[in-house]
Amino acid sequence: MSLATQRLIVPISPGDKKLVEQRAARAGKLSVAEYVRRAALSYDPEDQAIEVELRQLLDGFDALHESTLAQLDRTDAALDRALAHFARPQA
Repeated sequence: MSLATQRLIVPISPGDKKLVEQRAARAGKLSVAEYVRRAALSYDPEDQAIEVELRQLLDGFDALHESTLAQLDRTDAALDRALAHFARPQA
């Protein structure tokens, strides 16, 4: 690990600064600078594209799940009718 010798000045709102400070404190024994450094270096815009794609797939699965449950309800009702039919005494 090289020695940090450069500074990066980033404007931030008071509310965002407080949130970053709170998150750094919850992260353990990290300074705010170390917390921000780690967060910035771990950020990858491609991860966001992957997340968007996964959310779209999840939305599709949610719709498919609803459709599947509706079909299962119809199938269950049809099975109940069939069982009731065969449970009747035959003439």
